[in-house]
Amino acid sequence: MPSPALLKFEDRMREVERLLKLCVPDNADPNEKKEHFERDGSILRGAHVLLCSHLEGFFEDLVADLISAYDYLLTDIAQMPDELRATQVMGASSKWDQKDPIKRWQTVTAWAAHPLIQLGTTLPPKCMDAEIHTNGFANPGTGEIEGLFKSVGIAKIWEDFATYETDKFVKDSVNVIVNRRNQIAHGKLDASIALSDASTYMVRARRVATVFDIVVSQNLNDRLQIKACWEALEAATNGGA
Repeated sequence: MPSPALLKFEDRMREVERLLKLCVPDNADPNEKKEHFERDGSILRGAHVLLCSHLEGFFEDLVADLISAYDYLLTDIAQMPDELRATQVMGASSKWDQKDPIKRWQTVTAWAAHPLIQLGTTLPPKCMDAEIHTNGFANPGTGEIEGLFKSVGIAKIWEDFATYETDKFVKDSVNVIVNRRNQIAHGKLDASIALSDASTYMVRARRVATVFDIVVSQNLNDRLQIKACWEALEAATNGGA
């Protein structure tokens, strides 16, 4: 069973597909293509920005699903990655640079009282916040994506990715998609996209999402010592409804 994030991503991708179908096909009559050139260019640029937004949303949703899995399925805090516990307890790095000694002390005491600070304690329900990890995550390239997943305990996400997808162009397409989105968003006049390119980006974005889903699912299954994390999460959340 795929993660809720992947299912949501596929629904969103169908929205992009509907936009692409409005464009004149590449093998259409040249006169028809010329007639709709400006319209199709606008559609393709809009579709690309939407694709980038949905890809970004997928990574955020996948991290939120991972946090939910730990929230509902964790039986021992020691199973949780230290990076995830550290991020949840200490939050943004700006808190570490507090100059005022009283505020600094208040921060430290808040950390000490956090339910994730002490091994061997019972994890209260819904004590974690995915937004601690995703706040400020926008138009991410491969480096930002790697940083996001490091914060939840998957330290070498792209190395894990490469064990399932050896085509380097698939990984590289993430930066290509984001760079082209930035060009469009900042009004660069020559930031055009061909329908064939848009279709290729769609295929590669779907592949990126599928492989990330596999990597995160396997990581959760191994840490929680279960076989099907998303089925278990669905059962736990439905049971608690």
